[in-house]
Amino acid sequence: MALSAMFILEVVIVFSFIVTSLFMFIPKKNEAVHKIFFVLSVMLGILVTFISATSLPSNMQMQTVACWLCLVPAAIGIIVSVAKGKPNVFAKLCSMLTIILSVLGYYFLG
Repeated sequence: MALSAMFILEVVIVFSFIVTSLFMFIPKKNEAVHKIFFVLSVMLGILVTFISATSLPSNMQMQTVACWLCLVPAAIGIIVSVAKGKPNVFAKLCSMLTIILSVLGYYFLG
């Protein structure tokens, strides 16, 4: 069984997501660490959403829009994070939800 390059990339990104999520919620005294992992989580969400949306054929416009809508929780998380001055649990969960929705969109819409 041959694995495609896109599937291997998705597996690597999901592994990165798991590691990032763990470190995002491990309590540390340094707020900079939480901000770095939150930003990394948002970037992973954008990357997975981009891969999901651009891997679809051009005649699947509604599915492409649905993939791009997976970025809405990340936007909400960023807004909450900026409003509070630091990423709180809700912002982190929104960032994680973006990645989960994007990966599910890649597997079920594509």
